[in-house]
Amino acid sequence: MCQKIPGDLQAEFLAAFRTRPNPMVFDVYDVMREKGVCLVHTMDALQSLSRAGRIRSKDPSHPIDLAMMPDQLLRLRLERIEEPAPGGAGERKLPEGFTIHLDQVLGRGGVGVVYRGEQMRLRRPVAIKVLNLRHLPDGVSADWFTERFRREPHIIASLNHPHIVQVIDCGEDGEELWYAMEFLEGGTLSDRIRLEGRLRPDEVRTYFRAVAGALGEAAQHGVMHRDVKPGNIFNRGIKLADFGLAKVPPIPGEEGVPGTVTHARAVLGTMAYLAPERAACKQADARADLYSLGATMYHAATGHYLFDHAPDNRRAWVYSHLHSAPIPVEEHVPGFPPALASVIHRCLAKDPNDRFATFEALVAELSR
Repeated sequence: MCQKIPGDLQAEFLAAFRTRPNPMVFDVYDVMREKGVCLVHTMDALQSLSRAGRIRSKDPSHPIDLAMMPDQLLRLRLERIEEPAPGGAGERKLPEGFTIHLDQVLGRGGVGVVYRGEQMRLRRPVAIKVLNLRHLPDGVSADWFTERFRREPHIIASLNHPHIVQVIDCGEDGEELWYAMEFLEGGTLSDRIRLEGRLRPDEVRTYFRAVAGALGEAAQHGVMHRDVKPGNIFNRGIKLADFGLAKVPPIPGEEGVPGTVTHARAVLGTMAYLAPERAACKQADARADLYSLGATMYHAATGHYLFDHAPDNRRAWVYSHLHSAPIPVEEHVPGFPPALASVIHRCLAKDPNDRFATFEALVAELSR
């Protein structure tokens, strides 16, 4: 391993990034390697710059996921994110009584950024998700995305469950929409997998049961999450977040309102955890979330995705979700409890009728 300090790594990465427009991570690593920087340190710099909001994946449907393996990250194409304007780079005040810390990025998706913030009146930390309408992907209707983003905090607020992140407030400011939610330290399940490789079976069962309970609460309200993955599960309190792609029953009288019908760009979610019926663009119900939860727990239990594909190889992912069987959990982890492995694989059944009928049935099985 090379001898570099963190500050040098990020500067080296950005310098390598500037050698060509929108390079792939592999291109950057190629330049870094010539300067004596190893792959591990290149990946560390990539993850640090992504968390800091300095760079992102050029493809909004495949954001940088810290749980990805290096060979998958190497295939992503990058773009640099514009720096905040001078004079406003530190923090920003919202009239509703919140401060956004622009230099403390907690996460970044295809179009939204989550910052650390503060609810000034109560002096408590919060997480604030911000959507800038100028940064929507090509071909996505601003009306559609605006209405969907407006609905997201209301969806979460309607779900009262200890394992769902709680919304505090929401609002709009010019071309930006935002909502504030509880701040949870300790990172996500994605961070744990990246740092620890995989979780112990008893921890897998604990996460499994908690998130299944949260999804069961959502299903009872007619809500499908549609993007269940390790990056959307917080470790502290084991809480499910990000209902940005959720499918909700239309409010009577709003059936034709933009945002109540799924846009084509929102159908996919995250390919590594996508249910077969959704991969095939067929009608899906809550059992699709059950498959995604099974894929998430498989990843947590083994440290591997269901299938070994590059994140942007959609055709391979779709084919495998529809036709291929994942390697059994016990082959990845000898000695893994057979009963728990069986529950995971039942969630991963290709036919929704072969999965658990409800999340309540899954929780009951995990509680035995």
